[in-house]
This record gives sequence, C-alpha cells and structure tokens, in this order.
Amino acid sequence: MKQLALFLYMGLFFTFSGCEREMKEHPLPESLKKELARKSDPNAHKNDVSGTISMAPGAQVAIHPSAGLFIFARPEGVDAGPPLAVRKHGIFEFPFNFEIGQLNTMMEGSVFEGDLTLTARLDQDGNRKSSPGDVEGKVVVKAGEKGVKLVLNTVVEGEVLNIQGTVSVSEGLKNKIPENATLFLFVRNLDVKRGPPLAVQRLPEIKMPFKFTLGPQDIMIPGTPFDGPMVLTGRIDADGDARVGAGDIEGFVKVKPGDKNVELLLNHLTGE
Repeated sequence: MKQLALFLYMGLFFTFSGCEREMKEHPLPESLKKELARKSDPNAHKNDVSGTISMAPGAQVAIHPSAGLFIFARPEGVDAGPPLAVRKHGIFEFPFNFEIGQLNTMMEGSVFEGDLTLTARLDQDGNRKSSPGDVEGKVVVKAGEKGVKLVLNTVVEGEVLNIQGTVSVSEGLKNKIPENATLFLFVRNLDVKRGPPLAVQRLPEIKMPFKFTLGPQDIMIPGTPFDGPMVLTGRIDADGDARVGAGDIEGFVKVKPGDKNVELLLNHLTGE
C-alpha cells in the first residue's frame, strides 16, 4: 500500500509540475493583463454613478423582444462623438437599477470624472444607433453620485418605414388551414433568395384575413438596414416550425419600406 501511495503521489506531483510549466510557457496576453489590473484597481469604482431607470408614467410603449437598454455618459456640454462610457443590458425590466463608471469607459486613458450627462435609451432593435420608436431620457450628474433618477420620457421621432397590409387565403385553400396554425411573415431583399430573412414575425393562432405591420423592429440581425425593394412572404405553417414543409400555405408579393395597404394572398400549397 505504501508503494502504491508513493506512486500516486509522484504521479500527481509530475502532473501538477507539468501544468505549472505549461502555464509558465503560455503567459497571459498583455491586453488581458491590463484589463485584470484595471478591474483590480481599488479606485476603479470610486466615481461610479448609480441609480434607477424608469419609464415615464403613462407611457404606452411596447418593448420589442430584441430591444436593448443602453446607458451612455458624456462630459456635460458634449453632445457628439463617442461617449465617455457606455453599458448595454439585454435583460431588464423597469424600474431598472443601473451603475456606470470608470470600468465602462471606451478609450484607454479616459477618466470618469466631473459633471456628466447620462442618457438612457430603450433601443427597440438592440442596435446602439438611435432610431424612430426608441425611448430616451437624460439627466446631468456628478461623477460618484448615487440615487440618480433617470426617466425614459422622450420617444425618438421620425418616419418608421413599416410595411402594412392584409394577409388573406385564396378561396380554394381556406379548407386547408389547420387548427391552431401559425402564420410566418418575412421579407428578403429582392436579390436575396436564400439564407436568413431580413425581418420576420411569428404569429400563432391568427384568423384570416389578418392585418399586419412589419418593419425595422422585426429585423433579425440588429443594425441591418431595412431598405430597398423586398419580397414579402407569408406562410401558414401547420407544425409551427419556420422551415417550409409539405402542405404549408404560402404566398409572395413585392414590397418596399413604407408601403401601405399591401395585399398578400396565400394561394399555393408547398410540396405539391
């Protein structure tokens, strides 16, 4: 038993020695070393600003599933250019407790100090760029201030180039609509035949005819421009899966952003 124990001990010793040697041979990248040093700085949180972000009372704003909550800090009086610091939250609910400070600065060497303007934005497409339909709020603070109240009270104005219209099914196929069917609506740019759609909606248990609105808020990849001529596809899918299957009811129509009163007729069965 003693020989076995000694053998195991020696094996562990050489294993740990090998690991230690391997770690020494693969040092941490300089960028990671700097980031770790920055986070371990005892003064890193000294000037953090914290508080609560809330939606203005009475605001009737639907939050899109891809929405993000952004918090920007700029020196007071500076309205353009990159912010001093920024944070993004993909999971949130209001009121939301926030914190932003030195560790969120964008450029090395920047110092989070002085009088600052904080901007919070409920960004409906999850893209940091301000777009019509986003909701913003601003407040002036001092670095290190706590208990800040930041209210989202301004809807970003501008023309939202939604596509609107009605989906209907041809008379000969109405009896083919399955119970509890799901309607998929999606657009692709006119010259794109395959791959992920530009924008998509999944609409369970709808009744025909169905009035729809589809726009930038439905984009699949945040930041992708919603522009150019497109093909709008509608598909009634029996199994609720976005992939086309035999017996789905489908239709197409050419559209462009801003089109109203679009008539999308689902008039053929797939797989036949």
